Amino acid sequence: MRNIENKPDRATVDLTLNEFRILNNAMNEILNGLRIRGFRARVGATRRKTDILLRQVQQAAGACRRQAEND
Repeated sequence: MRNIENKPDRATVDLTLNEFRILNNAMNEILNGLRIRGFRARVGATRRKTDILLRQVQQAAGACRRQAEND
């Protein structure tokens, strides 16, 4: 991870393809592999919002992977 830019309500982070895989796998386990009581309180978001974020991570990782294949 490099180039972290912090703003008052967000951060921009550059991730390697391997870091995307780690994040993707962890989020996927949280959503689909584990049964978490009080999901929203523990994770900080609803399952729906977390699923949307996971899909965005997957799209970004896919774009990164395709770019790497074309280089």
